Amino acid sequence: MKEQQKIRIAIVGLGDIAQKAYLPIVASHAKIVPVLCTRNKDALSRIANQYRIAETYTDIEELINTNPDAAMVHTATDSHYEIIKKLLTAKIAVFVDKPLSYSIEECDELLGLAVANKTLLYVGFNRRFAPFIQHISKEDNPTQITWQKNRANLPGDPRVFVFDDFIHVLDSLLFLAKGPICNVQVRSLKKGNMLQAIQVQWQQSNTLVQGSMNRMSGYTQELVEFYTAGNTWQINDFTSCSHFKNERHEILNAASWDSALHKKGFHHMIEDWLKALSEKEFNTARIEDIRATHYFCEQIVKKVLEV
Repeated sequence: MKEQQKIRIAIVGLGDIAQKAYLPIVASHAKIVPVLCTRNKDALSRIANQYRIAETYTDIEELINTNPDAAMVHTATDSHYEIIKKLLTAKIAVFVDKPLSYSIEECDELLGLAVANKTLLYVGFNRRFAPFIQHISKEDNPTQITWQKNRANLPGDPRVFVFDDFIHVLDSLLFLAKGPICNVQVRSLKKGNMLQAIQVQWQQSNTLVQGSMNRMSGYTQELVEFYTAGNTWQINDFTSCSHFKNERHEILNAASWDSALHKKGFHHMIEDWLKALSEKEFNTARIEDIRATHYFCEQIVKKVLEV
């Protein structure tokens, strides 16, 4: 991709996540020519008018025949496999909301197809790119990391709970901690077949790691604690960060004009996606990174279902 050349990116699926998190960035990006695709004709017409997007499709096959430079898939998780398979088979680079699939077998097939066709497959984990998370990720030798994500009164099927939601916590912790995973312990609270809360502990090299999610909480919240020798960082909902050193406390606040999408890393993630599209060589490390997160999720689900 040339420096000033615009790329034609298809937005497949125009549901809540696409409208809230992606279209505000992609539709106004100087390097992107957006194309819309959804079976919902009313949504297609309304959003095309809102963002003044001329090119629209209601059929994925028709879209693929126009050979877009890349596609961003924001459809329901159950539909990911069929849509992504069609795109990768046509050698169209794909960005997809997490997870790649609920099925580890389907994940493996899609990852294998990306490798076979040497076509970029990128799973969007925006928290990696949140400014405060980027800040602590540059600190060496963490001794302990904890991440708590809560939702109000939202128990769920264990596989959906872990792959659709808790995956954010697990992936972020794997991103921050280094080294092989060992000593995995899983504790969960279920009512009938519904998972209400989960706590996972493990170790990576000399880092103790803990991820938790309570979906019977009183309100939605996300808290991160990151420790190195003599330092503590506490991040609250990506809007503020407290740094403690030698009993002194420094508060780092996000700029008041920064949007929620910026604070949660969406802007920087899109820039990383565009950078990945410009790479000339196929990066197999990206594939193995995606595989590691989804395999860890599968491991956690199996432990929850054993109880």
